[in-house]
Amino acid sequence: MAGTSMLILNSAEAANDLFVGRSTLYSNRPRFLMLCELMGWDYNFGFIPYGTRWRKSRAMFMQQFSPSNLKTYEKPRVQESVYVFLNRLLDTPKQFKDHLLFLSGGNIISSAYGVITNDFHDPYIELSKKALHGLTQAAIPGSYLVDAFPLLKNIPGWLPCARFKRKAADERKTIEEMVKRPLEFVKRNMASGTAKSCIASRALQQMQDDGSWSEDKEHLLKNVLGTIYVAGADTTSTATSTIFLALVCNPDILKKGQAAVDAIVGDDRLPGIVDEGKIPYVDALVMEGLRWRPVLPLGIAHHTASADIYKGYYIPANTIVMGNSWAILHDPATYGKDADQFRPERFLNSDGTLNSTVPYPDAAFGYGRRICPGRVFAHSAIWITVASLLACFDLSKVSDKDGVAIEPGTDYIDGLLSYPRPYDCNITPRSKLVEKMIRQSVS
Repeated sequence: MAGTSMLILNSAEAANDLFVGRSTLYSNRPRFLMLCELMGWDYNFGFIPYGTRWRKSRAMFMQQFSPSNLKTYEKPRVQESVYVFLNRLLDTPKQFKDHLLFLSGGNIISSAYGVITNDFHDPYIELSKKALHGLTQAAIPGSYLVDAFPLLKNIPGWLPCARFKRKAADERKTIEEMVKRPLEFVKRNMASGTAKSCIASRALQQMQDDGSWSEDKEHLLKNVLGTIYVAGADTTSTATSTIFLALVCNPDILKKGQAAVDAIVGDDRLPGIVDEGKIPYVDALVMEGLRWRPVLPLGIAHHTASADIYKGYYIPANTIVMGNSWAILHDPATYGKDADQFRPERFLNSDGTLNSTVPYPDAAFGYGRRICPGRVFAHSAIWITVASLLACFDLSKVSDKDGVAIEPGTDYIDGLLSYPRPYDCNITPRSKLVEKMIRQSVS
């Protein structure tokens, strides 16, 4: 590609051998000139080169999403957000896509910054949506000519051929605001004594208490929070939307899922975080959703630090290496000849327990040292949402004027992230008792 070598890894074996077995060579990122240097996404440690800054950022991220913090703070917050989501579905079921987006975005912004909002168009959420729109194209190597010809970076922005520079400048303003404004909100509230417990307030308070505060450390925190904010909202909602779509298209799977939840939860309460791991069919649904339509079909590009030889192939230094998550997660040798179909049972034994011989779809979260550090939290958030949907609602296809069911499309809108195309469906509470429990959950 304009003199740059590209390598596509289409098997789990190759991805594991290189991204894990030779991680020192394959954990770097490409230059991402448009995305990082011009647009400003270099604040996000998911895109920065492998090195000291990346290690510090990831360590801070992992500290905030430690098992103890997940149990004490984040999972209970997810549970509360799901209750609000269920009530929204009751009130305006036709807006289910907005509700899914708001569930993920609202939950992330609440966890990171303590921002509690009931507004679809909350300014903080709108900032992240606007920023993500530009990200989905710019993160794919070769999307902009400047990535292949770096000298174009230096041309004046007023030239007619420099539209990419004007676009980048506009995107940079949005990204800077998205990262800066929520943390300023937290700092103002801490000064006035009105801050809610969140990752930002707890981290800043700890810096003050142990005397470790510095401008550099706060800057690092700001960037890590911004990464949490933008990385979790759209990806989690898209993964949940995929399972939602699959349940609409497959009423038999919906019924099996409902029966599995009912057997553990009963009919006198709603599912909770305490049920996670106790309903194998829901585990299988989540894994199948991540596998069937991975949110990032090609992941995020890696970059070789030096030349290498693998199975007789010479791989030059500075090669862009892509893990083909789609191919890996649709490999018939791993997931069966029907890998193109949505079938949760592929992850289960005949007795309904999880089949340990079928691998978890890790490729949906990336590879090696650059694998998503928030994947445990993301899985839990998707799990409780899916279990709650199954417990509370019946989903079905809408019909045309002649009463014929309309099949929702399962082809996706592709980019860095892959989204379901818009579709309609019917959403109704399973019983009056369920409806009452949903209303009481937020009272």
